[in-house]
Amino acid sequence: MSPKIQDMDNKTIVALSTPPGEGGIGIIRLSGSAALKIAKQYFAFKTKQGGLKKADDKFKFKPRKLYYGYFLDEQGEEIDEVLLSYMAAPNSYTCEDVVEINVHGGIISVRKILELMLQGGARLAEPGEFTRRAYINGRIDLVQAESTLALIRAKTDKGMKAALQGVKGNLSKTISKLRNQLLEVAAEIEVNVDFPHDDIEREVKHRKDMENQIQEVYDQVQKLIEKHKAGKVLHEGLKTVIAGKPNVGKSSLYNILIGEDRALVTDIPGTTRDLLMDYINIKGVPLRIIDTAGIRSDGSIADKVEQLGVNYSRQALEEADLIIFVVDAETGITPEDRVVYQYMVNNSEAARIIFVNKMDLNNTIQEEEIIEALQDDVIVYASLLHEQGLEELEQAILNTTYAGSIKGEEGTLVLEARQGELLQKAAASLKEALVSIQDEMPMDLITIDLNHSHGCLGEIIGDNMKADLLDVIFSRFCIGK
Repeated sequence: MSPKIQDMDNKTIVALSTPPGEGGIGIIRLSGSAALKIAKQYFAFKTKQGGLKKADDKFKFKPRKLYYGYFLDEQGEEIDEVLLSYMAAPNSYTCEDVVEINVHGGIISVRKILELMLQGGARLAEPGEFTRRAYINGRIDLVQAESTLALIRAKTDKGMKAALQGVKGNLSKTISKLRNQLLEVAAEIEVNVDFPHDDIEREVKHRKDMENQIQEVYDQVQKLIEKHKAGKVLHEGLKTVIAGKPNVGKSSLYNILIGEDRALVTDIPGTTRDLLMDYINIKGVPLRIIDTAGIRSDGSIADKVEQLGVNYSRQALEEADLIIFVVDAETGITPEDRVVYQYMVNNSEAARIIFVNKMDLNNTIQEEEIIEALQDDVIVYASLLHEQGLEELEQAILNTTYAGSIKGEEGTLVLEARQGELLQKAAASLKEALVSIQDEMPMDLITIDLNHSHGCLGEIIGDNMKADLLDVIFSRFCIGK
């Protein structure tokens, strides 16, 4: 692993690594060269006679062993019963000396022990600073660091598995392999520039070989870009908007999907005034599901509040990954449905599912009627009153969107937006290189595009990162990780 920029101070840091508040346990973590020295000042063993004896300088704490005792304040008063563990550098999460103090998960005891650690010479850790030190010290690369955050925030089993594979370095290995391939191509070009072929046929063959090698890397980068789409779903959730005219069952569908009555359901059009949002799990894929206010075709609005709700609805439609468009089987496809649907077609690139509700009231609505009015989208027939059609809807969601392509390939998914953007830049440079070869441009000019692509791939795993960019990335972590 390449050396990282040194952007840290050398002070020992401390933070609570478990959620604050009441709990069964709280873990206070220190990292740095003085971690054990600071913790030892306040740690006392319980003697066989039942008393307490502070750990003196002669006592040697063994790495990776739990020590039972008490933490004492500066007056020698007991604060809490604890377990203390010590991990010696470089065999720790941060590659520094690390001490973890397991205390009872109360507010007072945790606060008092943190205060003692600060008085003893530590400083409070910044968000993500433990993981940042692991990155700076070369234990992990930036993909592994970001995957750690994705693992913490995972909302489904699939998301957890994908993040864990990132932590283990699967994506990093793929990126490194592609970078090495580009280096080999660039090296061959340099040799060709220094020692050009006199034989035209050999020169043509050499260019073709270069083109094939670059095309192979380009194809692999494109596959990673496609997997970023699936990874984005697992990491952020598929933004799914329930839309339609007023009073077709949007809120009823929302309540059923999230499993509780969050949205008001009445026979009065315009009941939903604001956007409601929840996460749900559809066969391992997280959905950010949003219930919207109904959009009226005649433009009539009951009041200013409803107008705001409709404006929010339109914005949600424009930003959606998937739209579940609810129509009423009892009324059939109305001009109002057509107006709302046309707005979606004109303003959103989202995938669409037509959800035909109230089939218990009218089972004569024809598929041809729906297709004629609403194009050839996926259609699900349902009755929310009898909770029919929900399994078909779940399957349609998986089949209609790229979420269905995740399947068992979590190991190489690209989870972060930053990574996806850099892959796009790398692919664009490779495409330029391919065009240059086909246009018979000088080979040394092609190396400019190859080097740019190589640099973009390097940024993904964290090569040559500036401190301010690292600040942005690690600021998303919680304090204590």
